Amino acid sequence: MENDQDAVPMPLGDLLAEGPFPPHHSHCYGCGPSNPASPRIAFERRGDVLHGIFTMDERHQGAPGVAHGGIIAAALDEASGTVLMPLRLPAVTVKLDVSYQSPARLHRELTVTSMLTARKGRKLYILSTLSDGDTVIATGRAIFVEVGPEHFQRYGATPGELSSVGA
Repeated sequence: MENDQDAVPMPLGDLLAEGPFPPHHSHCYGCGPSNPASPRIAFERRGDVLHGIFTMDERHQGAPGVAHGGIIAAALDEASGTVLMPLRLPAVTVKLDVSYQSPARLHRELTVTSMLTARKGRKLYILSTLSDGDTVIATGRAIFVEVGPEHFQRYGATPGELSSVGA
């Protein structure tokens, strides 16, 4: 991932068609419609790249008028995990490196994209970008590791509750 601009997305298969994705679950921090703190990122697949649109408000504020760096990292993490939905791969974040380039202003429509760039055994390498129009706000380089459904069930998920990720 040293040369991110040359990254090519890996195929995501055909288990989940192009178009809008459902939320992971109703209380998901990144996309859940029932979570009052969620920025409600609306994801859709376009080929082998995931695109999400959302707007942040005062609930996500750091310094006045701009988003907190933690919500930026959360949006990149959410997009990184969501790109695995078409593969039905239950996986968890083991590393997320975020490079911040520009402040994210509140009340603006933002776009987050992600692509799976490599897979080595259980490790999945994902590149994500958060933008405001043509301005890159931040990039993320994530490593996820594939886990079994029992990982999520151990912490309270019921069997089939996370079917969007194969768990």
